[in-house]
Parts: sequence; C-alpha cells; structure tokens
Amino acid sequence: MDWNWTAISATSDILAAIAVVVSLWLVAGQLRQNTKAIVANSRQGLLDADLGLISGVIDYALDPLLISDADELTPEDERRMTWMVVKALRVRECAWHQYKSGILDEQTWQSYMEPVPGIFSSARA
Repeated sequence: MDWNWTAISATSDILAAIAVVVSLWLVAGQLRQNTKAIVANSRQGLLDADLGLISGVIDYALDPLLISDADELTPEDERRMTWMVVKALRVRECAWHQYKSGILDEQTWQSYMEPVPGIFSSARA
C-alpha cells in the first residue's frame, strides 16, 4: 500500500483549519454570554443599591424628595438624611461609570438621573 502523504497532509491541514474556526466560534459565543452576565450583574448591583435607598425611606420615613428645609428633624434623622443623600449620589456615580464604560445605555442612565434634581431641591441636601 502506497500512501499519498501530500493528500493526507492537505486533508489534515483542512481539518485543523476547520477545528480552529469552530473553536473561535465557540469562544466568541462564550464571550457574548459572559458580557451579558457582566451587564446583568452590574444592573443588579445598581438595583440593589436603589432598593436599599427605598428601604431607608420606608424604614425611617425620610424622603429627601419630600422633606423641605423648614421641616424639623432630630439630629439622628439629620444624619440619616445626609447619608441617604450620599448613598443616592454614590449609586449615581456608579451608574455614571457604568454608562461611560458602555454597560448602561443612554435611556437607563437618564432614568437613574431623574431623581437627582429633586434630591437637591433643598439647602439641607
């Protein structure tokens, strides 16, 4: 039996090229899946932080959007209010970084910014 090594070599080269293309296709799919997971995780983190703010509003009946400078607060509630405003700003800062890096789209970024003017509607904030 006489082997045609040129044909065998060409066939193995073609099979290797096909294997490389299939591998690259699978890696591309994994990268897309990983990117979606990272975006979902980032958005979940922002949602959790905002829900924490809402819980604070509910637990302490302190809403930076509704409390004016004329309202009397206890020193403890003043501190709570200050830290709620700081937390709200930090959440928005995180959203800004995610927006600038492409994780959040324009519409989502704008929705995170909607409460900011209300938060700063008093001198207290």
